[in-house]
Amino acid sequence: MDFFKEGTIKFYAENKQLKSSGVFYNPIRKFDRSLNVLFLSSLNRSNLNGLELFSGSGVRGIRICAETKKFSSFDFNDIKSVAIISKNLRINKDHLNGMELCVHNENSKFYVSKKKYDYVDVDPFGSPVPYTEPALGFLSRKSILAVSATDTAALLGSAQRACLRKYGSLSLKTSYSNELGIRILIKRIAELSEDKGLHAKPLLFDFDGNFIRVYFSFSASSQGRIGYAYQCSKCPSRTLKRIEKCVYCGSKMTQIGPLWLDGIFSKTTVKNMLSFLENNATNLAEDRTSLHDYLFTLLAEKNIFSYYTTSELSSFFKKPEEKISKFSDRTILSSKGFRTKLSFGELAESLWS
Repeated sequence: MDFFKEGTIKFYAENKQLKSSGVFYNPIRKFDRSLNVLFLSSLNRSNLNGLELFSGSGVRGIRICAETKKFSSFDFNDIKSVAIISKNLRINKDHLNGMELCVHNENSKFYVSKKKYDYVDVDPFGSPVPYTEPALGFLSRKSILAVSATDTAALLGSAQRACLRKYGSLSLKTSYSNELGIRILIKRIAELSEDKGLHAKPLLFDFDGNFIRVYFSFSASSQGRIGYAYQCSKCPSRTLKRIEKCVYCGSKMTQIGPLWLDGIFSKTTVKNMLSFLENNATNLAEDRTSLHDYLFTLLAEKNIFSYYTTSELSSFFKKPEEKISKFSDRTILSSKGFRTKLSFGELAESLWS
């Protein structure tokens, strides 16, 4: 067991992944946890009660409580690591004064609570689907839900059967698979929410290789759009229109989905986070630059389905790769990606006519 510091807190955890311990600390996720703190800090709400179904060492939950000052009560849960969570809470007691903190050791799939929570965090190893369904029962229409998935082989198209089994969708390995994975995850959470009478709306996402995290609010309005995308089997052409043959090359179109077709984040949320970061978040000084760059780039993101990459276009047309600086509508999801409203044929003509 090693001693760590992150943000304003200190804690004990394993410095390598040991499934038997349940207290593995992943320093690579520090940015994501800081993003989590900033997201909650920017909310115009206080005196919240929260639940973290998979607490591990407790680092995320303790940072949320200590650094946002938004919570009056918070429940930590982990079937393996109650002792270390309790120890880490004691170490950080000066940051947690006045909060009602409880530690539970229940199986997250069968967690029981009579109360409603303002914030619920579902961050398992693998798919969140089996744990999200019961977690939704603890939420109201004013609640926030944070969901993480690490089974990206399924969501990003490398394990299609697993995606169908876990998420009820067909994914596909493409140059924009990370967006497909995000949209499929959102779709599944939205479906589960509808079963509970809740209409889910994605507010923010974070993607990093084998990790997807999405924050949701809930509204009384109707469910967002869910449908299919179509990808050509021979060329980079893709569309949301239901067609069997590619308009560009005449090849067969592969159906992807169902998936979420509306926006995958809220610009209002991002603006609020940027404003808070610029005016208040002194405790996030270590990650200020990376957080600002992420949110600033996300704010400029166009609400257009999918994106093209300069490398896929270069490979398909056997042409020298264009510099990404040539394209204005960049995407946070790829250093070589850009979005466009042009069809693939129109894009090709504009580039190499």
